[in-house]
Amino acid sequence: MRRNIPNAIVELLENRAPEASICPSEVARHLAGDEGSWRRLMEPVRAAAAHLAEKKIVRLTQGDKEVDLMSPIKGPIRIRRGAAWRRSAPVFETKLSAAPIDTANPTTPDGRYFVVRGRLWRKTNPHLPKHEQEALVRQLMDARRALRGKRAEAERAAARQQVDEAKRALGERGPVWWTDGVPDFNRKMAKNTPYAEWFARLASEGQ
Repeated sequence: MRRNIPNAIVELLENRAPEASICPSEVARHLAGDEGSWRRLMEPVRAAAAHLAEKKIVRLTQGDKEVDLMSPIKGPIRIRRGAAWRRSAPVFETKLSAAPIDTANPTTPDGRYFVVRGRLWRKTNPHLPKHEQEALVRQLMDARRALRGKRAEAERAAARQQVDEAKRALGERGPVWWTDGVPDFNRKMAKNTPYAEWFARLASEGQ
């Protein structure tokens, strides 16, 4: 069985000098075992690093500045030992997300997708101002209502365009709202994405 990602982060840091740091790509390469597949692990690695940072086991830095992966970040980051680091490497068996999981439509640990019948659907951009998000949701609901019942084709086409525009503005379609270069897996089956291990674990825990 492949070691879980938090353990791999701790193991790599454990083998470095206390003041040293590691890159998320080092963890991904360490786990992947082959050169061609490590990029698919980058998103789960960053999610695991964010989880450890919440517990202060590690710190995430960019240059001399400490950063929060829940905020938009451009450029590479480094992982360092945090205030709660213990010399004996802890073993993590918990889920990457500390938040309660909706087993019907769970949200990925990084908060970017929710899952419906095994398929990933991109979530709304969490950085949108509340008033803007509410206005766009109202626009989306109005457009969806306009698609109900018998309508002229021109009306239906206009309503579909309004739905698309609202969803793009919400960040649920079109360009992704994160800035770390991770590709979009919207509408992909979770089992065929870097979230496969996380989703399989959810399924086994729900049995």
